[in-house]
Amino acid sequence: MAELSSRPRETTSRQAKSREVKTASATRPQRSRLLERPATLAESAYESIAAILMEGGYVPGEKLATRTLAAELGVSLTPAREAVLRLVREGALELLNARTTVVPTLSQERFREIYCIRHSLEPAIAKIAAAHLTGDDLKALERSLERMTTSYRRGDYRLAFRSDGEFHFRIYGAAGMPLVVSFIRAAWLRVGPTFRLLYPGIADPEDTIRIHEQAIAAAKARDAASLADAIERDLARGDGLLRRLISTKGETAS
Repeated sequence: MAELSSRPRETTSRQAKSREVKTASATRPQRSRLLERPATLAESAYESIAAILMEGGYVPGEKLATRTLAAELGVSLTPAREAVLRLVREGALELLNARTTVVPTLSQERFREIYCIRHSLEPAIAKIAAAHLTGDDLKALERSLERMTTSYRRGDYRLAFRSDGEFHFRIYGAAGMPLVVSFIRAAWLRVGPTFRLLYPGIADPEDTIRIHEQAIAAAKARDAASLADAIERDLARGDGLLRRLISTKGETAS
């Protein structure tokens, strides 16, 4: 009888503890979400704006109001502001005032620095990646080139740039060197808006299409040297076109 009489008390004790656990678990996740939500939205906003910059969706000199960006991205003002300030710190945007940023004009000095990084890192990481590209990687490269070709020929330059980025970073990612990739991405982020000024009229997209076809052929053959060479030729092409553009704009401004 003593054992039977002790069970209700044990049950009551367990129920009380269960209620305590439930009460705690009901409050803690809510507080955690409030702490994590802005960071998650800010990161998402940053990635979205950075992608637009890399794709040439904004051009040098274009002013971007933080409130307008927030509305376009479907986020509140705080995460949009955090994303913009991060891009300002990285040099991808310049702050005009508390509400507005501007896409910077690429100076000759900054241009030389960017292409020093790109010439040093991109052919080297492509050479390393050649041995690690899988069948899925090769198929993805072919799809990216197909989208890029179609987009260039119909004048959809933003989609063409996006497909070009997918092509290159699919190769670079295979090398398993995320730190190097982050440096390359930072260089792309700064040059994307100026690159957009090359189309249409200055650059011939058929040139870059041919180079990318050669890069795929080298990747399929596991020819690391030829893959690195194709990446270097693609860089040299862009380097020459941008150098001419920046020089011409400098002379016009003076």
